[in-house]
Formats: sequence, structure tokens, C-alpha cells
Amino acid sequence: MIGEFPNVQIQGMASAVPEYLEKNTNFISVLGPRRTKKQIRLTGVSKRHISGPQQRTSDLCYAAALPLMEKLGWENSEIKILIYVSQSPNYKLPSTAFFLQNRLGLPKDCVCFDINLGCSSFNVGVHVVSSLLQSCDISDKALLLIGDTAGRVLSPDKSITPEMVANKMIFGAAGAAIALEKVEKNNLKFMTRSDGSGFEAIIHHFDKETTMNGTAVFEFAINDVSDDVKVFKDHFGIKEEEIDYYVFHQAQKLILDNIAATCDLPEGKELRSLEEYGNTSGTSVPLTVCANRDKFSGMDRVKLFLCGFGVGLSWGTIFTEIPTENILPVIETNEHYDDDKIPAGPLSGHNILVVGADQPLGEYISRYLSDKCANVILAGSEKQKLFQIQDDLFLESHVVTDSPTGNSISDSIERYCTENKLQLHGIVFTDRDMKQDINYKVSLMLQTTGCLHKQASILLSSNIEKLYKQDKSTYYAQKAELDELLLQIQSDIGSEDVRVNAVLYDDTTLDLTQITGSGQDWITKYLKENRPSEMKRPLFLGKAVVYLLSDDSQLTTSTLVSINR
Repeated sequence: MIGEFPNVQIQGMASAVPEYLEKNTNFISVLGPRRTKKQIRLTGVSKRHISGPQQRTSDLCYAAALPLMEKLGWENSEIKILIYVSQSPNYKLPSTAFFLQNRLGLPKDCVCFDINLGCSSFNVGVHVVSSLLQSCDISDKALLLIGDTAGRVLSPDKSITPEMVANKMIFGAAGAAIALEKVEKNNLKFMTRSDGSGFEAIIHHFDKETTMNGTAVFEFAINDVSDDVKVFKDHFGIKEEEIDYYVFHQAQKLILDNIAATCDLPEGKELRSLEEYGNTSGTSVPLTVCANRDKFSGMDRVKLFLCGFGVGLSWGTIFTEIPTENILPVIETNEHYDDDKIPAGPLSGHNILVVGADQPLGEYISRYLSDKCANVILAGSEKQKLFQIQDDLFLESHVVTDSPTGNSISDSIERYCTENKLQLHGIVFTDRDMKQDINYKVSLMLQTTGCLHKQASILLSSNIEKLYKQDKSTYYAQKAELDELLLQIQSDIGSEDVRVNAVLYDDTTLDLTQITGSGQDWITKYLKENRPSEMKRPLFLGKAVVYLLSDDSQLTTSTLVSINR
């Protein structure tokens, strides 16, 4: 499809990316220096802005839309159309566009819906919005929001393989807002193409990783896309001197170089952003415009040849003129909206008490439990440390410290849980010197009616695993003593529904580097230090703790789980 939309003007653009900048040289420990350098050279991507686990595409689009509306002086009531184009929506339903309509405070007299599309999002989005504007009045306004967060901080829990890393090194995260308005005597030229015979070239099956036929995509780009650049220009009689700059989807350097050569583009007229931002899916076209806004200085308006192509297979072009003062610089933000989120981890809805959360092991377990969607009650003596940990946890958490009257931490826990009507689904004791009075502590908790769930899990941790190689007789003696303690606690509780287990670890081979915030610092350190096994061992411990606390292990009782062997 090729044609012109009468009375449509792109009035401005804004783009937003996460603050965190990941360098692809971080992955040398996975791919090796030679392959890493080759990957960077061929793709042209040396670094990327990537999102943490809590930042969604809608956050980036929102961050781009607000300043653009302010710059244009648009009133919320004037916006009649809001289209959100992405392959990373907030929900299965409803459309994320409704969520953004609410956040932006747009009126009820506004058309809102999502489009599921990737690399050709910009040209298809402009096509759809321009079509809808045809039924609007002069001066009616529309927001086109485009984004994807394929570039995310790697989860420490995932296995980091060369294939996965090579794919991740290409993609960044970004969101964009494009403002369109119905104005008189301004035509917008467009072309939109699709080839469904190539639907499998880039495909993501449910519960599978995205796969791409690189050869097919490359041939599509240098043939179909390149050919239609000439077709588009010939159709409208666009002369080279009428085009100020070309902007193509930032797939990768090798593809862009071949398109530029095949289309015989004048040197310096094709703009890029992939070295800094990587491939940001359909956002890459407006992001590249914003990233190169300094090149438009001295120009009132810039004539842009804009082309997106990719998944589908699909491709298209927009030729338009944009006021340069309304092309905003790239915004960097780590803001995220959380009020609508529902925890969906293995410990979702579970209240877990961690005694000794102010110590390194307790802190690690608390952070890991929170990451698996538990509501953590942090108990310990160092009040400032506990509140520091709490500030970094995403989900609901509580802090319990020693009573100012001198009563034990057990009294404080009992009082806090009673006053706040907290029912505990699990307790983790992490203090190494707690064995002698732990029976008392547990019994005290149980004496308070309603404080402990009838199917709660009580978990002890012990560092005796280090004795296994040093002194096996001492190891087995202490293991038997611990096993006896578990049975004693189980007997005192008098309920087979409450599970009492223990996790054994070796603290001499356990690097308790805390995974804080989005985990990006941990990942960087892990990769730069050549993925030491000591940094992975706490994850095994964390997984064992989560399993023993979760409903999946409700048949497990009086079990000693050994880590680090």
C-alpha cells in the first residue's frame, strides 16, 4: 500500500531509555575476546541502555509522552487518539493503551488500543494514526507510543550461555512518543508492505526463546527493503536534494551498511544510533531522530525519510517534515510504576520471617525471598541496616528489632506480628549461634495465637558443610545433632502440617555478594571476574530455601539439604 494522507502533520518526537548503560565488552568472559570484538564490529553495537526487572515498556513511553505534550503545549482534552505499538505489553488484556490513557489523564473521548508489532512499528503506527485522524476535526491531536524492552538486565538465576549472550548483545530498551495533528494543507507520504510467507523468519513461540533466521532477514533487508526505497522515491518523484536525512530501523551495522550501499545513499545523510542504544525494535526510528537532533541545528524544519522493517515480515516508509524545535533530546530514566503489579513468584502472598536479617547470610536470603515475591519480615539487632535493606526491597516488607525495654528479639517478633495481624507462612533462622535457644524461640512464636500459619515451614541454616572435607566424624556428629534438633522441634510443635527443615552450607566457599536493586552490579561483577563459582553458590542456597518454604514442598519434613558439594 502506498499513498498520501491529507492534512496530517508529525508535530514532534520524544524518546526515553533506561539510565543503566551496559557495555558489550562485559561479556568477554562468556564469548571470549575474539568473538566479542567480532560481534561488536559486525553489529555496530558496543553498549545498550537496558531495563531493570521492574521497568516496563509503558514506563518508557510515559516518560517520553509527558515532556513532549508539555513542549507542544497540548492540553489532555485535545488528544483524540492514543495508539500503543509494542511486543511487550503490560497485560494479556486489556490493551496497555487504556493503562497509559489513565496515567496520562486523557479524556474519555479518545480512541485507545494496542498493536502487536516490532521493528516496523513506527511506519505502521503512523499509518494507522493518520488513517484515524481522517475522521477527526482540524486541530485534533494524536499520540503514537512505541516501545519494547528486549534489552533487560540478565537474571542471576539464569544460565548464561554464549548463544543467549550473543543475542542479548544486540538489543536495548526504549520508548518513544510521536505527536500527530490534523492540520490543513499538509500531506504525509507513506508506504506499508507485508510478506506473511516470512512469518517464521523472526518468531517467538509461547514459553520459548525468540529465534531468527539471520540469512533470510539479511536477504529481505537488502532486497525487499532496499528495492522499495527506490520504488517509494520514484512513485512520489522525490529528488535526493529534497531529503535532509535517512533513518532506517537500527537492525545492525552489517544490514545498514548494505542498505546504504545498495540504495547508493549520499555519505553523511543516513543517521544511526545503534552504537549507543543497540537495536530497540520499532523505537529505533524515532530514537535515532532524537539522538541526532544536534545535526538539525540551524534548521527550522527537517525533511526525513523514515523506514522501519523486520518481524512479519513487514516494512514501510514515511516521508515527512518535522519542526526541529519539537524533536526532544533522549531522556534517561529508571522510573517505574508499580501500583498495578501483582506478584507472581513461588512465594507470592507468603509472609516469611528472617531472623538475623542484619547479617550477611540473612540479608542475602531476605533479598532472594523478596525477589521470589515473598513479603519479608526482617528481624535483627542492627536497626539502620535492616531499614537499609527494606528500602531496596520491591514488595511489602517489615522491620523488627530488639525491644527498647531489653526484651529478647522473640518478644519483639511476637508483639509486632500480633499488633500488625501478621500470620507467618515461614521462619528462617540464620544466626549460627542460635541452636541452643532456637527451640525456645519457635515455641514462643507458636504460643501467640494466630501468628503461625497451620502449614508453616520453619527453616534452620547451618555452616557445618565446611566440615565435610576437614573432619568427617565431626561433620556427621553435628549433622546428627541438628537432625535431632529438627525432630525435637517437630515434636514440641505437635503438628505434622508444620514442616521443620535445615539447609547446610560451607561458608568458606560462599561469596555472599549481595544482589541489590536490579541485579546489574552483581551481573557486571560476575562477568568481569570470569563467572566464579563462589558467586553462584548462594543462588543454590537461595533456591533450596525458597523450595523448602514454598507450597511445592509441603510433603517435605525433617530434611537436611546440603549445598556446595
